[in-house]
Amino acid sequence: MSEDKYQRFGKYLILDHLVDGGMAKICRASFLGEQANKIVAIKMVQAQYSKDPAYVQMFEDELNVTFGLVHPNIAQVYDYGMVDDQLYSAMEYVDGANLKQFLDRLKEKKFVFPVEISTFIISQVCLSLHYAHTYQDKLTGKLFNIIHRDISPHNIMLTYDGAVKLIDFGIAKADSNSESTQAGTIKGKLSYLAPEYLDGLELDHRYDQFAVGITLWEMLCSRKLFTAKNDLAVLKQIQGCKVPVPSSINPNVPAELDEIVMKALSKDRNNRYENMDKLNRALIKFLYSNYPDFNNSDLGYFAKQLFKEEILADRKKFVAYGKIDLKPYIKNMNAQGGSNSNTTTEKADDGSFISNDQRTGKIELDLGDFGDSEAAIEGLDLDNKLDGSSVTRTAQRKKIKSAVGVVPGANRTVKRAGGTRPAVRTRRGGGENKTSVTRVKTRARKTTKPTEEKKSGKNFIPYIAVAGLLLVALFKPSFYEVIFGTVNKVTGNGQQKIIPQKKKEVGIITFSNLDLEMEIFVNGVKKELEGIDLKLPLNRNLRISVKKSGHKTWTKKDIIVLTEDSRRASIYVPGLKKESIGYLTTSNNYSPGSKMRFSLDGKTVEKALPFRNERLPAGKYDAVIINPIIGTEMKVRFEIKENRKNVLQD
Repeated sequence: MSEDKYQRFGKYLILDHLVDGGMAKICRASFLGEQANKIVAIKMVQAQYSKDPAYVQMFEDELNVTFGLVHPNIAQVYDYGMVDDQLYSAMEYVDGANLKQFLDRLKEKKFVFPVEISTFIISQVCLSLHYAHTYQDKLTGKLFNIIHRDISPHNIMLTYDGAVKLIDFGIAKADSNSESTQAGTIKGKLSYLAPEYLDGLELDHRYDQFAVGITLWEMLCSRKLFTAKNDLAVLKQIQGCKVPVPSSINPNVPAELDEIVMKALSKDRNNRYENMDKLNRALIKFLYSNYPDFNNSDLGYFAKQLFKEEILADRKKFVAYGKIDLKPYIKNMNAQGGSNSNTTTEKADDGSFISNDQRTGKIELDLGDFGDSEAAIEGLDLDNKLDGSSVTRTAQRKKIKSAVGVVPGANRTVKRAGGTRPAVRTRRGGGENKTSVTRVKTRARKTTKPTEEKKSGKNFIPYIAVAGLLLVALFKPSFYEVIFGTVNKVTGNGQQKIIPQKKKEVGIITFSNLDLEMEIFVNGVKKELEGIDLKLPLNRNLRISVKKSGHKTWTKKDIIVLTEDSRRASIYVPGLKKESIGYLTTSNNYSPGSKMRFSLDGKTVEKALPFRNERLPAGKYDAVIINPIIGTEMKVRFEIKENRKNVLQD
């Protein structure tokens, strides 16, 4: 491969781009070292944001939180600095996909996350969060009091080998942060906020627990919990916190798991689990009480089933990366004065990346308003108007309070021709949009006859519509919820009623210790798994076999019968023994139309004669040679010896 095909970035060789965002991009890279060949993920901040003091401060706050975290369920940060006027951090490369991608793939296939795998994944997230919540500075013994604040399926990575990694502490709250959150802003994804945030309460670790509960609910039910046509409606749902039990949507969810999920999703945080360790203990107890044969490797098998094509494509890429000659790049790096140089910017005297010029400089951005409710919201200004018209702050507060209750204080707004605009900044990274507070460049916008328009009353039409919806929401909540799709059905008197799905007459067999090449057969018929689960009819005799090319077939000795009272069964598949193989060649002297018929793995096999080097399991065979044309039939016996060519004479 030519040397100019890859770009050197300091002491790293950029291999390819994983995510291209508006403020930063994440790349796969190789560490350039004489005795190291480590693949990492590099977050490279765009040059203009690397000069923005507000963004640099946020970048440093994230490093202060994450650089010391070392836990098997948290993606580790290895290195950070600035190269070519670009801030960067080098992180553990997670070979897998995020939980959102898993959920999307399952929806495509019309599958739901298996209950046991959902439980296991969230238990691992609990472990990582309990570690972060209780993390202490090892030199001072001081607690960091970390709150992640952005738990969602986007920030939970699942490796193809079955590991769970929590990522993105970018908006985490910790005692090490340089400044507290500005009042009137929302940090985090709108659909994963907890009710106490909207009530203006001081946040603690139970805030993360609520988001974990939402994530588990969504895995079990294969749908979003809080979703509506606009952001205001989502906020209303969160504050109402009316959560259907998971089993009302997915009948496969046991009652014990319902209780765990609903406790984590309690509106009053005092009714949730005391900490993430307690939630994890409840999940683990449920998991192994109901699925005693579950093994961590089952998640890896499940992941490999879902992402076969991606894994194959990545393997080919890594083979190509392994052929890169790193020596010229290392030589070039050393010639330029060390590992950190393309052109490396040193830290300021106070240890930060913010230079004096940056501290006094002005970076003005005009990146648009926040998007829909599916976007990640970091800076939704609840005290600014939603429709662009000029309104007093007092009126805005009244409007929001009537809809969602007390919200922390206000952000500033930016005046411009044609109306007041929320002071927000859109940050794109990690495959989703985020917004946060910053200075916004004002642009003149042409307007026509504002006085006449005001007189005509057109400016008041949106407020009349919003006011009407809010009145309906306050006095007819069930009707409101039907509009925004939060209930399954409304009865004649307007009351909410969750209609559970009718249980299908099927049971589930869960398999463990499988690999990708194994095939499952039920009563001789090949079946496709849904992850590690197989749905089968009740009250039937089920003979289970597992086959793999080049190995002996394994058949479970006992016949399984799934019933109304026992809808689930678990099967541990032992390692299949390699099959002893030999080869059979027949004489060429058989008359035209001749065939050999024999039994193999319980099936009748028929081969046209003659044939050469037919691959067969070692052993003795009884066969019949027939010729339907002339009506002849002859019994023969032959033996296949392992790793030998065997010849059948006529």
